[in-house]
Amino acid sequence: MLQESTLWYKLCKNKIPEHYWTILCETLNPNKFYTNFHEKHDAKFWMAMYKLWIKCKNMIKCNTQITCIEPDLKNHPLEYITCIDTSESFLAVGTSEGFIYFYNICNLNANIKYIIDHMEYIKSIQFCRDETNIICISCSINNHVNFWDMNTLKIINKTHGKLICTSYSYCYTAMHNIISIEGSIPKTIFQFGSDSIITMGADNNKVLFYTERGYYVNLKLDEKNLEKKNYTLTYIQPPNIRIRQYYTFKPNIIACITEYGYLGFLIEGKEWKIHNLFPILHGEPTAILVYGHILILGLNSGNVHIYYIDDFEAINFDILNSKKLSLGSTAVISLNIMVCIEEYLIIGYSNKIYIVNFV
Repeated sequence: MLQESTLWYKLCKNKIPEHYWTILCETLNPNKFYTNFHEKHDAKFWMAMYKLWIKCKNMIKCNTQITCIEPDLKNHPLEYITCIDTSESFLAVGTSEGFIYFYNICNLNANIKYIIDHMEYIKSIQFCRDETNIICISCSINNHVNFWDMNTLKIINKTHGKLICTSYSYCYTAMHNIISIEGSIPKTIFQFGSDSIITMGADNNKVLFYTERGYYVNLKLDEKNLEKKNYTLTYIQPPNIRIRQYYTFKPNIIACITEYGYLGFLIEGKEWKIHNLFPILHGEPTAILVYGHILILGLNSGNVHIYYIDDFEAINFDILNSKKLSLGSTAVISLNIMVCIEEYLIIGYSNKIYIVNFV
Protein backbone atom coordinates (compact mmCIF):
# COMPACT_ATOMS: atom_id res chain seq x y z
CA MET A 1 0.00 0.00 0.00
CA LEU A 2 2.83 2.41 0.87
CA GLN A 3 4.41 1.83 -2.55
CA GLU A 4 1.22 2.82 -4.35
CA SER A 5 -0.25 5.62 -2.25
CA THR A 6 0.34 9.36 -2.08
CA LEU A 7 1.46 9.12 1.54
CA TRP A 8 5.12 9.85 0.81
CA TYR A 9 4.22 12.92 -1.24
CA LYS A 10 2.06 14.22 1.61
CA LEU A 11 4.86 13.54 4.09
CA CYS A 12 7.32 15.55 1.98
CA LYS A 13 4.74 18.31 1.55
CA ASN A 14 4.20 18.57 5.31
CA LYS A 15 7.76 18.04 6.57
CA ILE A 16 10.12 19.50 3.94
CA PRO A 17 10.00 23.23 3.11
CA GLU A 18 9.23 23.42 -0.60
CA HIS A 19 12.13 25.78 -1.34
CA TYR A 20 14.45 22.83 -0.53
CA TRP A 21 12.77 20.49 -2.99
CA THR A 22 14.81 21.43 -6.03
CA ILE A 23 18.18 20.60 -4.49
CA LEU A 24 16.90 17.29 -3.12
CA CYS A 25 15.21 16.38 -6.40
CA GLU A 26 18.21 17.26 -8.53
CA THR A 27 20.49 15.16 -6.32
CA LEU A 28 18.15 12.19 -6.60
CA ASN A 29 17.45 12.53 -10.32
CA PRO A 30 19.49 15.08 -12.30
CA ASN A 31 17.95 13.95 -15.60
CA LYS A 32 14.47 15.46 -15.30
CA PHE A 33 13.15 18.55 -13.57
CA TYR A 34 10.88 17.25 -10.82
CA THR A 35 7.84 19.45 -11.51
CA ASN A 36 7.60 18.01 -15.02
CA PHE A 37 7.26 14.34 -14.17
CA HIS A 38 7.06 13.48 -10.48
CA GLU A 39 3.39 12.86 -9.84
CA LYS A 40 1.93 12.54 -6.37
CA HIS A 41 1.57 8.78 -6.79
CA ASP A 42 5.29 8.34 -7.63
CA ALA A 43 5.77 6.84 -4.18
CA LYS A 44 9.29 5.54 -4.90
CA PHE A 45 10.60 9.00 -5.68
CA TRP A 46 8.94 10.80 -2.75
CA MET A 47 10.06 8.06 -0.38
CA ALA A 48 13.66 8.52 -1.58
CA MET A 49 13.35 12.29 -1.14
CA TYR A 50 12.02 11.96 2.40
CA LYS A 51 14.78 9.47 3.24
CA LEU A 52 17.45 11.85 1.94
CA TRP A 53 15.96 14.72 3.95
CA ILE A 54 15.91 12.68 7.18
CA LYS A 55 19.45 11.37 6.58
CA CYS A 56 20.75 14.92 6.17
CA LYS A 57 18.92 16.12 9.28
CA ASN A 58 20.46 13.29 11.31
CA MET A 59 23.91 13.50 9.77
CA ILE A 60 25.59 14.89 12.89
CA LYS A 61 24.19 11.99 14.95
CA CYS A 62 25.15 9.13 12.61
CA ASN A 63 28.14 6.83 12.63
CA THR A 64 30.30 6.77 9.50
CA GLN A 65 31.72 4.25 7.07
CA ILE A 66 34.62 5.71 5.09
CA THR A 67 36.18 4.69 1.77
CA CYS A 68 39.32 6.34 0.38
CA ILE A 69 40.17 6.83 -3.31
CA GLU A 70 43.70 7.76 -4.33
CA PRO A 71 43.80 8.73 -8.02
CA ASP A 72 46.83 7.32 -9.81
CA LEU A 73 48.88 10.48 -10.29
CA LYS A 74 52.26 8.69 -10.32
CA ASN A 75 52.99 9.54 -13.96
CA HIS A 76 52.63 13.24 -13.11
CA PRO A 77 54.67 13.85 -9.93
CA LEU A 78 53.51 17.47 -9.51
CA GLU A 79 49.85 16.73 -10.21
CA TYR A 80 47.24 17.34 -7.52
CA ILE A 81 43.45 17.47 -7.25
CA THR A 82 41.89 20.91 -7.77
CA CYS A 83 38.12 20.30 -7.98
CA ILE A 84 35.41 17.63 -7.78
CA ASP A 85 31.84 17.27 -8.98
CA THR A 86 29.21 14.53 -8.72
CA SER A 87 26.05 13.48 -10.54
CA GLU A 88 24.13 10.35 -9.56
CA SER A 89 26.85 7.67 -9.35
CA PHE A 90 29.46 9.64 -11.33
CA LEU A 91 32.40 11.28 -9.60
CA ALA A 92 34.62 13.61 -11.68
CA VAL A 93 38.02 14.72 -10.38
CA GLY A 94 39.90 17.63 -12.01
CA THR A 95 43.64 18.14 -11.52
CA SER A 96 46.40 20.72 -11.83
CA GLU A 97 47.76 18.98 -14.95
CA GLY A 98 44.46 19.35 -16.79
CA PHE A 99 43.21 15.77 -16.47
CA ILE A 100 39.71 14.73 -15.44
CA TYR A 101 39.36 11.28 -13.84
CA PHE A 102 35.95 9.60 -13.66
CA TYR A 103 34.74 7.06 -11.14
CA ASN A 104 31.52 5.14 -10.69
CA ILE A 105 30.75 5.02 -6.97
CA CYS A 106 28.61 1.91 -7.49
CA ASN A 107 31.71 0.02 -8.69
CA LEU A 108 34.82 1.46 -7.09
CA ASN A 109 36.68 -1.85 -7.46
CA ALA A 110 36.71 -1.42 -11.22
CA ASN A 111 39.39 0.59 -12.97
CA ILE A 112 38.82 4.25 -13.83
CA LYS A 113 36.22 4.30 -16.57
CA TYR A 114 37.96 6.99 -18.56
CA ILE A 115 40.18 10.04 -18.46
CA ILE A 116 40.00 13.21 -20.55
CA ASP A 117 42.67 15.89 -20.93
CA HIS A 118 41.81 19.58 -20.86
CA MET A 119 45.57 20.32 -21.08
CA GLU A 120 45.36 23.22 -18.60
CA TYR A 121 44.98 23.55 -14.84
CA ILE A 122 41.29 22.85 -14.14
CA LYS A 123 39.70 25.18 -11.62
CA SER A 124 36.13 23.83 -11.83
CA ILE A 125 34.11 21.02 -13.39
CA GLN A 126 30.34 20.51 -13.67
CA PHE A 127 27.97 17.87 -15.01
CA CYS A 128 25.09 18.87 -17.27
CA ARG A 129 22.57 16.23 -18.32
CA ASP A 130 19.13 15.47 -19.65
CA GLU A 131 17.21 12.25 -20.22
CA THR A 132 19.71 10.86 -22.74
CA ASN A 133 23.01 12.76 -22.63
CA ILE A 134 25.67 13.51 -20.03
CA ILE A 135 28.03 16.42 -20.62
CA CYS A 136 31.09 17.23 -18.52
CA ILE A 137 32.04 20.90 -18.56
CA SER A 138 35.54 21.91 -17.50
CA CYS A 139 36.84 25.43 -16.89
CA SER A 140 40.58 26.11 -16.83
CA ILE A 141 42.62 28.69 -14.98
CA ASN A 142 42.96 30.49 -18.33
CA ASN A 143 39.15 30.75 -18.63
CA HIS A 144 38.88 28.17 -21.39
CA VAL A 145 35.64 26.18 -21.10
CA ASN A 146 35.30 22.79 -22.80
CA PHE A 147 32.13 20.71 -23.21
CA TRP A 148 32.82 16.96 -23.32
CA ASP A 149 30.41 14.29 -24.54
CA MET A 150 30.69 11.50 -21.96
CA ASN A 151 29.74 8.83 -24.50
CA THR A 152 32.48 9.64 -27.00
CA LEU A 153 34.97 11.55 -24.78
CA LYS A 154 35.14 14.15 -27.53
CA ILE A 155 34.93 17.92 -27.23
CA ILE A 156 31.59 19.09 -28.61
CA ASN A 157 31.93 22.79 -27.85
CA LYS A 158 34.43 25.38 -26.64
CA THR A 159 33.91 28.82 -25.19
CA HIS A 160 35.42 31.28 -22.70
CA GLY A 161 34.27 31.85 -19.16
CA LYS A 162 35.49 32.63 -15.68
CA LEU A 163 32.61 30.92 -13.84
CA ILE A 164 30.44 27.95 -14.74
CA CYS A 165 27.38 26.42 -13.10
CA THR A 166 24.81 23.88 -14.25
CA SER A 167 21.38 22.59 -13.34
CA TYR A 168 19.64 19.80 -15.23
CA SER A 169 20.20 20.57 -18.93
CA TYR A 170 21.10 24.25 -18.46
CA CYS A 171 24.69 25.51 -18.43
CA TYR A 172 25.51 29.07 -17.33
CA THR A 173 28.88 30.63 -18.15
CA ALA A 174 29.94 34.03 -16.80
CA MET A 175 32.73 36.24 -18.13
CA HIS A 176 33.03 39.73 -16.65
CA ASN A 177 29.49 41.18 -16.89
CA ILE A 178 28.12 38.68 -19.44
CA ILE A 179 26.19 35.47 -18.79
CA SER A 180 25.89 32.89 -21.56
CA ILE A 181 23.19 30.21 -21.25
CA GLU A 182 23.00 27.08 -23.35
CA GLY A 183 22.05 23.42 -23.22
CA SER A 184 18.42 22.54 -23.80
CA ILE A 185 17.83 25.98 -25.37
CA PRO A 186 19.55 27.95 -28.14
CA LYS A 187 22.57 29.82 -26.83
CA THR A 188 21.40 33.01 -25.13
CA ILE A 189 23.56 35.90 -23.89
CA PHE A 190 22.71 38.55 -21.32
CA GLN A 191 24.82 41.57 -20.38
CA PHE A 192 24.44 43.29 -17.00
CA GLY A 193 25.92 46.79 -16.88
CA SER A 194 29.69 46.94 -16.49
CA ASP A 195 30.00 45.15 -13.14
CA SER A 196 31.88 41.82 -13.04
CA ILE A 197 30.03 38.73 -11.82
CA ILE A 198 31.98 37.04 -9.01
CA THR A 199 29.76 34.09 -8.07
CA MET A 200 26.66 32.37 -9.43
CA GLY A 201 24.52 29.29 -8.95
CA ALA A 202 21.87 27.64 -11.12
CA ASP A 203 18.45 26.19 -10.31
CA ASN A 204 17.01 24.78 -13.54
CA ASN A 205 15.97 27.85 -15.61
CA LYS A 206 16.95 30.31 -12.87
CA VAL A 207 20.35 31.67 -11.93
CA LEU A 208 21.43 33.64 -8.86
CA PHE A 209 24.57 35.77 -9.08
CA TYR A 210 26.42 38.47 -7.16
CA THR A 211 28.58 41.22 -8.63
CA GLU A 212 31.81 42.83 -7.56
CA ARG A 213 30.11 46.09 -6.57
CA GLY A 214 27.42 44.35 -4.52
CA TYR A 215 24.45 43.68 -6.80
CA TYR A 216 22.45 40.55 -5.93
CA VAL A 217 20.54 39.34 -9.00
CA ASN A 218 17.94 36.62 -9.54
CA LEU A 219 17.45 35.93 -13.26
CA LYS A 220 14.73 33.63 -14.60
CA LEU A 221 14.53 32.54 -18.20
CA ASP A 222 11.32 32.97 -20.12
CA GLU A 223 11.45 29.89 -22.36
CA LYS A 224 8.85 31.38 -24.70
CA ASN A 225 10.92 34.54 -25.17
CA LEU A 226 14.57 33.90 -24.37
CA GLU A 227 15.58 37.49 -25.08
CA LYS A 228 13.32 38.79 -22.33
CA LYS A 229 15.07 39.65 -19.05
CA ASN A 230 13.01 38.61 -16.06
CA TYR A 231 15.13 39.47 -13.04
CA THR A 232 15.22 41.17 -9.65
CA LEU A 233 18.19 43.25 -8.57
CA THR A 234 19.12 44.27 -5.02
CA TYR A 235 22.13 46.21 -3.78
CA ILE A 236 23.96 44.77 -0.76
CA GLN A 237 27.07 46.44 0.61
CA PRO A 238 30.02 44.04 -0.05
CA PRO A 239 32.11 42.89 2.94
CA ASN A 240 34.79 45.41 3.90
CA ILE A 241 37.50 42.78 3.67
CA ARG A 242 39.30 40.97 0.88
CA ILE A 243 37.54 37.77 -0.24
CA ARG A 244 39.43 34.59 -1.16
CA GLN A 245 36.49 32.60 -2.53
CA TYR A 246 32.74 32.97 -3.09
CA TYR A 247 30.14 30.16 -3.18
CA THR A 248 26.47 30.07 -4.20
CA PHE A 249 23.96 27.52 -2.87
CA LYS A 250 20.26 26.78 -3.27
CA PRO A 251 18.04 28.41 -2.20
CA ASN A 252 19.36 31.99 -2.28
CA ILE A 253 22.49 31.58 -0.15
CA ILE A 254 25.84 33.14 -0.99
CA ALA A 255 28.85 32.37 1.20
CA CYS A 256 32.45 33.54 1.21
CA ILE A 257 35.82 32.87 2.82
CA THR A 258 37.75 36.05 3.58
CA GLU A 259 41.46 36.78 3.41
CA TYR A 260 41.90 36.02 7.11
CA GLY A 261 39.78 32.87 7.08
CA TYR A 262 36.53 34.40 8.28
CA LEU A 263 33.28 32.91 7.02
CA GLY A 264 30.56 35.12 5.53
CA PHE A 265 26.90 34.53 4.60
CA LEU A 266 24.48 36.54 2.49
CA ILE A 267 20.99 35.08 2.95
CA GLU A 268 18.17 35.98 0.53
CA GLY A 269 19.81 39.26 -0.39
CA LYS A 270 19.56 40.89 3.05
CA GLU A 271 23.04 41.69 4.42
CA TRP A 272 26.44 40.09 4.85
CA LYS A 273 27.20 38.50 8.21
CA ILE A 274 30.83 37.60 8.93
CA HIS A 275 31.97 34.98 11.48
CA ASN A 276 35.44 34.42 12.93
CA LEU A 277 35.72 30.65 13.41
CA PHE A 278 39.43 30.28 14.18
CA PRO A 279 39.03 30.54 17.99
CA ILE A 280 36.33 27.85 17.82
CA LEU A 281 37.61 25.43 15.16
CA HIS A 282 41.37 26.20 15.39
CA GLY A 283 41.61 26.33 11.62
CA GLU A 284 40.52 28.37 8.61
CA PRO A 285 37.74 27.26 6.23
CA THR A 286 38.94 26.22 2.78
CA ALA A 287 35.75 24.58 1.46
CA ILE A 288 32.02 25.11 2.15
CA LEU A 289 28.88 23.13 1.38
CA VAL A 290 25.34 24.20 2.25
CA TYR A 291 22.73 21.49 1.66
CA GLY A 292 19.28 22.21 3.06
CA HIS A 293 19.77 22.78 6.79
CA ILE A 294 23.24 21.21 6.75
CA LEU A 295 26.42 23.31 6.76
CA ILE A 296 29.69 21.46 6.11
CA LEU A 297 33.04 23.20 6.55
CA GLY A 298 36.40 21.85 5.39
CA LEU A 299 39.45 23.39 7.08
CA ASN A 300 43.09 23.97 6.21
CA SER A 301 43.91 21.53 9.02
CA GLY A 302 42.17 18.74 7.10
CA ASN A 303 39.27 18.47 9.54
CA VAL A 304 35.64 18.61 8.43
CA HIS A 305 32.86 20.00 10.66
CA ILE A 306 29.18 19.25 10.02
CA TYR A 307 26.46 21.50 11.50
CA TYR A 308 22.69 21.39 11.54
CA ILE A 309 21.47 24.98 11.09
CA ASP A 310 17.88 25.98 11.87
CA ASP A 311 18.28 29.53 10.60
CA PHE A 312 21.29 30.65 8.56
CA GLU A 313 20.51 34.28 9.36
CA ALA A 314 20.84 33.67 13.09
CA ILE A 315 23.91 31.41 13.25
CA ASN A 316 25.78 31.49 16.56
CA PHE A 317 28.85 29.28 16.27
CA ASP A 318 29.63 29.81 19.97
CA ILE A 319 26.71 27.57 20.94
CA LEU A 320 26.49 25.25 17.93
CA ASN A 321 27.79 21.70 18.18
CA SER A 322 29.33 20.00 15.17
CA LYS A 323 30.21 16.51 14.07
CA LYS A 324 33.96 16.45 13.44
CA LEU A 325 35.67 14.23 10.87
CA SER A 326 39.47 14.00 10.96
CA LEU A 327 40.47 12.36 7.69
CA GLY A 328 43.43 14.23 6.21
CA SER A 329 46.31 16.46 7.21
CA THR A 330 46.14 18.84 4.24
CA ALA A 331 43.51 21.45 3.37
CA VAL A 332 40.08 20.29 2.20
CA ILE A 333 39.53 21.46 -1.39
CA SER A 334 36.03 20.24 -2.21
CA LEU A 335 32.79 19.00 -0.61
CA ASN A 336 29.85 17.30 -2.37
CA ILE A 337 26.71 15.33 -1.55
CA MET A 338 25.75 12.44 -3.81
CA VAL A 339 23.17 9.66 -3.83
CA CYS A 340 24.01 6.25 -5.26
CA ILE A 341 22.09 3.47 -3.50
CA GLU A 342 23.06 5.24 -0.27
CA GLU A 343 23.72 8.89 0.60
CA TYR A 344 27.37 9.97 0.63
CA LEU A 345 29.48 12.97 1.55
CA ILE A 346 32.44 13.38 -0.82
CA ILE A 347 35.49 15.10 0.69
CA GLY A 348 38.37 16.05 -1.60
CA TYR A 349 41.98 16.70 -0.61
CA SER A 350 44.97 17.40 -2.85
CA ASN A 351 45.75 13.72 -3.44
CA LYS A 352 42.89 11.74 -1.85
CA ILE A 353 39.11 11.56 -1.93
CA TYR A 354 37.06 10.24 0.98
CA ILE A 355 33.58 8.83 0.50
CA VAL A 356 31.66 9.03 3.76
CA ASN A 357 28.50 6.98 4.27
CA PHE A 358 26.38 7.91 7.31
CA VAL A 359 24.76 4.90 8.98
